[in-house]
Amino acid sequence: MKKYITLLLLLPLLSPCPLPSKDVKLSTTSFHLCLTRSGSVSGLFDVENGMNYIAPGPTPLLSIRRNGEVMSPQSMRHEKESNVLVLTFAEDIEASVQVGCREKYVTLELIAITNPDKIELVIWGPYPTSLHEVIGETVGVVQGDTFALGIQALNPRTLGGFPWTEDDCMPQIDIFDQDDLSDLSEAGKRSVLYRVEAAKPQTYGSSLQAYCRNRSRERIIANWEHDKYAAPAYDDGGVIGSKIALFGCAVDEILPTIALIEKAEGLPHPLIDGEWGKTTRSASAAYMIMEFGEKDIDKALDFTQKAGLRYLYHP
Repeated sequence: MKKYITLLLLLPLLSPCPLPSKDVKLSTTSFHLCLTRSGSVSGLFDVENGMNYIAPGPTPLLSIRRNGEVMSPQSMRHEKESNVLVLTFAEDIEASVQVGCREKYVTLELIAITNPDKIELVIWGPYPTSLHEVIGETVGVVQGDTFALGIQALNPRTLGGFPWTEDDCMPQIDIFDQDDLSDLSEAGKRSVLYRVEAAKPQTYGSSLQAYCRNRSRERIIANWEHDKYAAPAYDDGGVIGSKIALFGCAVDEILPTIALIEKAEGLPHPLIDGEWGKTTRSASAAYMIMEFGEKDIDKALDFTQKAGLRYLYHP
């Protein structure tokens, strides 16, 4: 009798997000990512309290752009043996996403898509959340009082952000200096020293997003105040292999989780004086800013040392 009682008490803890039988739940020790059979995100759950931090709105797990048109998935199936999500789009396009459920985070990697050369972009999200206490645009983390959600790009071809512009330069504005948080135009607005990238403030809270561009062909785009600017073809592997990590954790676990992701996924994890660059105090030390070249680098280094500084920065 005791065994039955114990089982009944554990069930609510193991399933904090009730799902329709056909939906998919990807789990870590602290976070559930819940997906519908239409290929949308239905839940970003805190395991401990069962709270769902998804915000209302369109929530495709992965979108694509083809012939200038952004397409959301129409259906999704989960191949459990291989842990692959197969997303079906219009025009008989299928995309296969390899899932990895780690202890602290979930990885999603595009491993196949119909006619990849014709896919202009793949877009992870945006994933709308209700969290808004702290928004780390560049690091890709949004926080509430006790819980945080994050996104990390896992290779160079996957960019934290959204393809708001064809030159991939994210808007550099004070988004809090306006009522319409969706307006990313820069004209007439105060510039700031951060850009709207992997995380973005929204009227409902925030969003997390990343994308990968197909650079296999030369493109003519608007860039550097030129309407027609040649962006040459670049072989970086294309959209196949675009990969992200999603995580949810307690606020005080954000940096340890990012450190874990960097080391486990083979990302740069720079150390300064033997300590991770994101936590060491010396990373925020003062530095010398001056122009230099090959002829006067020694002079610039001499000035830096005489000032008692360790870092030299070229503007």
